Amino acid sequence: MPSRGRWRGSSTSSAAFTIDAVSGTGPRRVSRSRSTRSPRTRTACGPRILADLSLTLHQAGRGEQAAATAARARALAEAAADRHAQAQAHNLLGVLASGAGRLDVARAELERSLALAEELDDASARAAALNNLALVARAAGELDRALELTEEALKLCAAQGDRHREAALETNLADLHHAAGRSAESMEHLKRAVAIFSEVGPDEDTRLPEIWKLVSW
Repeated sequence: MPSRGRWRGSSTSSAAFTIDAVSGTGPRRVSRSRSTRSPRTRTACGPRILADLSLTLHQAGRGEQAAATAARARALAEAAADRHAQAQAHNLLGVLASGAGRLDVARAELERSLALAEELDDASARAAALNNLALVARAAGELDRALELTEEALKLCAAQGDRHREAALETNLADLHHAAGRSAESMEHLKRAVAIFSEVGPDEDTRLPEIWKLVSW
């Protein structure tokens, strides 16, 4: 069965997807009882849970609190030497900065997330950072760079067998080619996206209309 992306969705107009909080797996229910967790596990989960809280605050339109919470998650992740959590926090800080129009800050945060993901050999985190960097490049008017980054993210998702995210990236490429005035290339990517969605069917993320727009993960 095809693997699924390890990101969570947002209902904002530029739907945000971030690296999942717990060990790069799918969403998990947080236990109310901490007695079964070791201190090391609790320390590792702390910054990741804070990053998820930051995303929730962002979705609620509480931007300042979201940024402060994400910065705290990054600090805790660094103190714990948890590189997975660091990659997650930098990715989220990049998404938040991009949404606020601070493109230089967003680029720096996302490049750090990408570097960590590469060190960890985490393909899902790499694809997330690449996609988000592509959105920053597009916002800066760098369409060729945005296309290059999106195509790299697409290769990673295809290699993982993540058909839902592959389809989403095909739509991103269609939009980018359209913005560059390349209608034929745009239509080819859109046809591929439609074919994949038809093949795999919708999931909880692709039911959102935002999946047909450029999205951040």
